Amino acid sequence: MATELKAEKIAREPVLLTNVQDSNLVLFDTLHHKGHQVDDTCCQTSLCQGSIMQPKAMIRPQPGIGVNMGEVEDFYKQYFTAKNVNEEDQAKRMAEVEASIKSSNKYDMTADELEFGSRTAWRNAPRCIGRIQWSKLKFFDGRDVKSTKDMFDKICEQIEYGTNNGNIRSAIVVFPSRQSGVECRIWNGEYISYAGFEVSPGVVVGDPNHVEFTKICIRLGWNPPVSRFQVLPLVLQYGDNNPDLYEIPESLVLEVQISHSKYPKFDRLGLKWFAVPAVCNMGMDCGGQYYPATGFNGWYMSTEIVRDFCDPARYDLLKDIATSMDMDTTKPAIFWKEFAATELNVAVVTSFQKSNVTITDHHTASETFMHHIENEQMLRGGCPADWVWVVPPLGGSLLPVFHQEMLNYKLKPSYEYQTRAWVRFMWKGSVQGKARPKMLSFRSINRAMMLCGGIMKAALSKRRYCTILYATETGISEGYANKLQRIFGQAFHVEVLSMDMYDVSRLGGEELLFIVTSTFGNGEAPENGKSFEKNLIKFVEKITSGSKDSNETENGPLFSVFGLGSSAYPNFCAFAKRVDDLLNKLGMKRLSDIQTADEKKNQDLAFREWSTKVYTKACSSFGMQAKSAANGASVQDFKVSSATESVSVIKGLQHIHKKLISTCEVLSVESLVSADANCSTVLVKFQHDQLLYSPGDHLAIFPTNSKDKVEKLCQSCIFEDEVNMDTPVSLIEAPENEGVMSRIPPATMFTALTNYLDIECTPRQCDLEAMLPVCKCDEDQRQKLTQLSTALITISFFFSRIQMHTTHGPKLKPSWVDFVTEFSSVRIPAGFYLTELPVLQPRYYSISNSPSMYPDQVHLTVGVLEYQVKSENGERQKFGLCSKLLETIVPGTKIYAFVRRFPDFQLPSAIKSDIIMVGAGSGLAPFRSFWQERTELASESGAGELHLFQGCRTKSSLLHAEEINGAVNSKVITSSVTAFSREKDMPKAYVQDRLLECRELIEELLLRKKAHFYVCGDIKMAIGVSKAVSTILAGSTRNGDMTASDGELDYVEIMKQEGRYHEDIFAVLV
Repeated sequence: MATELKAEKIAREPVLLTNVQDSNLVLFDTLHHKGHQVDDTCCQTSLCQGSIMQPKAMIRPQPGIGVNMGEVEDFYKQYFTAKNVNEEDQAKRMAEVEASIKSSNKYDMTADELEFGSRTAWRNAPRCIGRIQWSKLKFFDGRDVKSTKDMFDKICEQIEYGTNNGNIRSAIVVFPSRQSGVECRIWNGEYISYAGFEVSPGVVVGDPNHVEFTKICIRLGWNPPVSRFQVLPLVLQYGDNNPDLYEIPESLVLEVQISHSKYPKFDRLGLKWFAVPAVCNMGMDCGGQYYPATGFNGWYMSTEIVRDFCDPARYDLLKDIATSMDMDTTKPAIFWKEFAATELNVAVVTSFQKSNVTITDHHTASETFMHHIENEQMLRGGCPADWVWVVPPLGGSLLPVFHQEMLNYKLKPSYEYQTRAWVRFMWKGSVQGKARPKMLSFRSINRAMMLCGGIMKAALSKRRYCTILYATETGISEGYANKLQRIFGQAFHVEVLSMDMYDVSRLGGEELLFIVTSTFGNGEAPENGKSFEKNLIKFVEKITSGSKDSNETENGPLFSVFGLGSSAYPNFCAFAKRVDDLLNKLGMKRLSDIQTADEKKNQDLAFREWSTKVYTKACSSFGMQAKSAANGASVQDFKVSSATESVSVIKGLQHIHKKLISTCEVLSVESLVSADANCSTVLVKFQHDQLLYSPGDHLAIFPTNSKDKVEKLCQSCIFEDEVNMDTPVSLIEAPENEGVMSRIPPATMFTALTNYLDIECTPRQCDLEAMLPVCKCDEDQRQKLTQLSTALITISFFFSRIQMHTTHGPKLKPSWVDFVTEFSSVRIPAGFYLTELPVLQPRYYSISNSPSMYPDQVHLTVGVLEYQVKSENGERQKFGLCSKLLETIVPGTKIYAFVRRFPDFQLPSAIKSDIIMVGAGSGLAPFRSFWQERTELASESGAGELHLFQGCRTKSSLLHAEEINGAVNSKVITSSVTAFSREKDMPKAYVQDRLLECRELIEELLLRKKAHFYVCGDIKMAIGVSKAVSTILAGSTRNGDMTASDGELDYVEIMKQEGRYHEDIFAVLV
C-alpha cells in the first residue's frame, strides 16, 4: 500500500520545465494531471513518435454516435467554473443535458457553451504557436444547416468576417455533431488553397500537395484553367449524399503579390499567396460529442508561406528564388539555401505589410508564445505544447521558444486530425451525371441463369488473376488490350491498365501479365509508357543488383508481350522488345515469346494467333480448361437508350482523356508558303488565358470530324425507339465491349461521331466479325464482308482497287467512311460505332512561340497533309483531319487543347550554352520558340550562340524566312543554313548534307563548346542527321572526353546520356 501511495504521489507531482537561455524562467506544470489518456499513445517508455507528423494515435478513428458522459461532466465543470455559474443553475442545466441524452442519445449545447468549447479547444491545441488570441475567437454557429448550400453560405460569411479587408480576425464555424444523425464534412484541407494539376506523369503545375484533391474536384465536374495559383473550389458533404462543389467568389479571396525591393528578377517569378489561412479538415471533440466539420482561420506566420514556396514536396522554388538573386546554387557550403529562404521571408512580410494584410514574423510569434506560456502557468498551472511544431522552421536557436522545455499532453475540448473524407466515402451512382436505369437484355438474363447453374463448379475452381498493361499514342494498342480482356475474362479475373497507372512494385506479386504496346518515333515509348519504362529499369536494377543469374526462374510470374509497329521504321517494335527483355531480367517467365505485329502486314491476324496461343497456354499452366470463345454478338450488345441530357463537349473530352482541357480562341491563320508551292504550311495563332508551357513543349489539339462524313456514317446507322442522330444516347449494356459505359459519356450520335470517335480509322477484321451478325445489308455485299472477315488478307488488300497517294508521308488506309461508301447497303446499329470505334485522339504540334514574347498566346506551325484516293467511283482529294481544320479555321473559333510537357526537348538551363537546331519542313516549329526566347533574353550577358539548319523542298516553301533574317541581323541567330531538296537548277540536298559540309563548325560546337544539339522532323530525317553527326565526330581528331569502355563509340548515344542530344520526332497522323 505504501508503494502505491508513493507512486501516486510521484504521478501527481508537478513537472519542472526550465529555459536554457533564461535561468530565471522556471515553470511547474500541474495542468497535465487533467490530461486525457490516449490509447496507443505516441510516446512510450521505449518509443517516442514526437517527430512523426500524424501518429496513428493522433488520427481520430470513426467514433460511434454515443455520448461520453464522463466527458460531458468534465466539459461542464470547466464551463461552469469559467462562467461563474451558481450551483442551482448548474444542477438545472445538467438535469436538462442528462434527460436529453437518456431520451435521444444526444444533447444540444447552447451557442455560448459551444463558443466556449471552440475557444478552449484552440487554447488546448499543443501544436499552435499563436494561441495567445484564443479568447478573441469569433464563433459562427452552423448547426442549423440543412444542405451543402447552407454550409457554403455560412463559410462565405466566416471568410468575409475573417478577411476584413486585410485586417484579419480569427473565427471558427462549427457544423452539426455526428450525434445529430447528419454527417457533415468539408473535404478541403483549407478553405482557400491552390490546385495541383498533374499535366503529365511527375510534372505538376501548382501545389503538389493538392494533386489528389484536384483530381476529385475535376471528377465532380470542375473545369478550371490550369495555372500555378488556381484557387480550389469548396467540396462540401451533407449527410451521406455525394459531395457538392462550390467555387468561392473572387471577391472573398484576398491574395498578396510577393515582391522584393532589392531583386528585380525576383518579381519575374510571379509569386503570390492567399491572405487567410483557414484549416477545415479537422474535427472538434467537445462535451462528449464530435463535430466532424469545422473551419478555423487565423492569420499567417511568414515562415509558413516560405515553406509552401520552398519545400520540395510543395512548390519547390528555392533554387529559382536563389537564381533570381544571382546566387551560385552549385556550392552548398556558401549557404545559398539559408540566404534565399531568409530573403524570401523578408519579401513575404514586406509584401503583406505593403498590402495592409495582417501577418506576423517568426520572432514576434515566438515572443508572444512565451508570454502565453507564462500567462497559462499563472491561470491554469501549465500549457500543453509540442516543441517540434511550436519552434518555427527558420531562426532556430535565435528564437526564445527554442530554449524552452515544453510538455505535450492532451486536453479536451480539442481539435482532432481525421482520415481524409474521400478515403472512406461510398459514392452514390454516377458522379459525372445522373445514373441511368439499367435495362437487362435477354443475353444478360441467359448468362445469369448459366452462372447460377455453375456456381458449385466455380466454387471448386478459384479464378486466377491476370493483368494487362498497354501503352499507345493512337488508341490501337488499348483496343487490342481490351479485346484480350474479353478473351481472358472467360476464365480469369482481369485488370486492364494504362502503363502510367501501374506501380512496378506489383510485378513480383503478379500471376499472369500481358503487355500490349506500340513503339513511338525512333524506338521510343509512347507517352503513357515513358514513366513505366523508367521505373521498370530502376526496379530491375534494384532487384538484380549483385545477382549473377538474370535468367527467368522456373516459378516466376508468367508474362507475354504483344508489340505493334511498322517495319518501315528501323527500330521496329523497339519499346516492346525492351520491356520483354526487362521483364525477363526481373526473373519473370515467358508464357510465349514476344509477338510483333507489323502495320504493313495483317496486325489483326497476328493478334488473333497470339491471343489464342497465350490463352490456351495460360489455362494449361494453371490447370484450367480453356473455354471456347463466346458466340457472336447480338443486337442487344449494341443497344442504346435515350439519355436525359448530354454533357458538354469539353467535359466529355475531359472524362474520356482524363486531361485538364482548356479552350483557345483562334486569332489568325497565316500561310507561310508562296502560292506556287506544292504544299501548304500555316502559322496559327491562338489566344488563351490558362495554358502554361515552355519552348519545346507540345500543344495537343482535339480535332473534329467533318459534318459531311459524320452525316454519312449517321445515315448508315440503325436507330431504335424514336432515337435519331440528334437524340442524347448512352449504351444500355456492352458486356463484351471495351469499358464503353465509362469511356463515352452520354451524347448525341452526331456529337459522339464528331468529337469523340475516330471515324478515319481503318476497319479491322475483328470489327467485321463483330459487325456481321448485327448489320443489315444486301446479300452480295454480305458475302464479300464474310470473305473479308475470315480471309488471310487485310482490309487494305481487299480494297486493292483503292490506291491512296500522299503528297508526302506514308500510304494511308481506307476509313470507315470509305467502307460505308464502298458497301453502300450496309446498315449498322448505332451502338456498334460507340462500342467498336476507337477514341478520337488529340493531335500534337510543337509550340512555335515563346511564352515570354507572347504571354497570352500560343502559336503553331502546321504542315497540311494532303492525299488523293482513286477508286472505281472516281478520284477524291483527302486531307489530314486536324491540319486541314487548322488551315481553314475562322478567327474567333474556339478549340479544345492541352499542353503536353516535353522535358527532353527544353532549352538548356544555362543561357550561355550554344545550340544547334536542325529541322525540316514544319520541324522548324519548336526552333521559332527557341530563338524568340533567346530574343527576349538578349539583354542577358554571355548568351550562347544559335545555329540553324533548315530543310525544305523549294524556296517557295521556305518557312519564317523574314523572321529568321531578322534574328540573324540582330545576332540572336549566329548562322542559318538551308537545304533545298526539290529546287530547280539546284542539286538535291538535305539537312544532313549541310551538316557534313559544316563539319568543322559542328566539331567545334559539340566537342569543345559542349553545345546542345536539337533535331525536329520525321524519323527518316532524324536517322540521317544522327548518322551525319556520328560521322563528323567519329572522324574528328579532338574527341575530347567522349570515350566508351569498349567497342565502337556511339557519339550520339554518348551525347544523349550527357543530356545534349535532343530529338522531337513526329509521324504522319491523318
